[in-house]
Amino acid sequence: MSEYQGKTYQDAVLKAQQDLNKPQAELTITVVDPGRRGLFGLGARPVKIEAVVKEVVEPATPTLSSSPEGVAPVQQEEPAEQTPQLIEEPVATEQPEGNPEGAPDGQLSPAEIAARQEQNLHRMSAAATKLVDYLEQAYRALGVDVSATVQSSGAKDVTIELNAPTPGRVIGYHGRRINAFEVLSVAFLNYQGVKDAQVTLDSEGYRAKRAQIITRIGERAVTDVIASGQAVFLDPMPARERKLLHKQLEDNPNVKTYSQGREPFRSVVIAPK
Repeated sequence: MSEYQGKTYQDAVLKAQQDLNKPQAELTITVVDPGRRGLFGLGARPVKIEAVVKEVVEPATPTLSSSPEGVAPVQQEEPAEQTPQLIEEPVATEQPEGNPEGAPDGQLSPAEIAARQEQNLHRMSAAATKLVDYLEQAYRALGVDVSATVQSSGAKDVTIELNAPTPGRVIGYHGRRINAFEVLSVAFLNYQGVKDAQVTLDSEGYRAKRAQIITRIGERAVTDVIASGQAVFLDPMPARERKLLHKQLEDNPNVKTYSQGREPFRSVVIAPK
């Protein structure tokens, strides 16, 4: 093994090739010192490598040797005939159809469905109790003394009655306040672990009265559309009231309805067919 130096790695390798009279492919090169250029030549250090010629080992070629005279070639014994053995097939065990609970594969059993339903009901009941306290405190912060009571509760829906000496302050102008509190209630239940809940807040029969008003609005709008032949754009309203209008006019042969806009300014459009 010889050591060579150069300003660069290639210079050192070139010196090793010239000295050993071998191409680089036949050399084993080990870098001893990568060197250093230095700053403006100060502290420069050449590259040092060690080079050695690779040993080429030629593969041994097999030679055919003939048998010496007088020695009979060894004959290989033929394998004895083997009698085939019978392999017993495994006995298939009967698998019960479906799962032990009685439901098809990939589906929940009736017992599991009932257990989950009971769990959802319990979660909604606990969340609705907290929601009642939240609504009373929120209205009280606005200066309105409200008593909230859960009227009905399911796995995904709850109806709460809001009683107060001044129902108008609970409902707000055109129902804006009570509708806003419905949106907050849905967010509150979602935080409590009840996803995609439907909340209905009512006070002094406001929802029933509002449904009658929405019905009359739809009837007047249909008359205007038929008379003018042009679409009527209604004021923005909550999703519950929009669904009521769509349901009311879905079978009308003269008009069609659709919603446009983004919440909370989404509204119903009644247009001629």
